[in-house]
Amino acid sequence: MLEKIISADIWLLKFIQSFVDPDNGIQVEIIKLLSDFWVILVVILLIWLWIYGVYKKKDIFKENALMIFYSIAFSFLIYVILNLWLPLRPRPETVSAIRPLVDHLPDNSFPSWHAIFAWASIFASYFFSKRCVFSVLVIFSFLMLISRIMVWIHYPTDIFVWLIIWMIWAFFVYKNKDSGIFKKYLLPFPIKIAKFIKL
Repeated sequence: MLEKIISADIWLLKFIQSFVDPDNGIQVEIIKLLSDFWVILVVILLIWLWIYGVYKKKDIFKENALMIFYSIAFSFLIYVILNLWLPLRPRPETVSAIRPLVDHLPDNSFPSWHAIFAWASIFASYFFSKRCVFSVLVIFSFLMLISRIMVWIHYPTDIFVWLIIWMIWAFFVYKNKDSGIFKKYLLPFPIKIAKFIKL
């Protein structure tokens, strides 16, 4: 069973990568930009959400920005822990003759930090922000995640296994958003400090 999954994963990787012409400089540069720009976009959206809350004088927007941030921060913690315990899965370029379009350390292919970051941001924004923020994140995250496969540094399963994991995590956070740790500590303190410095 595992061999069939790995075989299908490699087939899908090659299929997606076949849409890239490595001799087309413009196409390659666009894919390279999309494969990393998304993280900057999320930071910009979180800052915008916070500033919007300042402008509207409503803490709910700041709380939403914080909940998305906490979801992403927790995802990073999970990423670090999993990298300590999961067996090393070599990146595609280490088991093929194809050179990746983006230079990357030959570290663990699974889990994908970009995928964890993307899914955490998407599901948190679905529960805690305006639908326009969610829509922008979905569009750009899809482009980024496909680009990570196209540049030959991740297998499709490195990306899409986290979809299920973060659906569960985001739902858990949403259900516990009114619990003591969020309401007493994680939300009010950053907002009070920000108000002290006029943010």
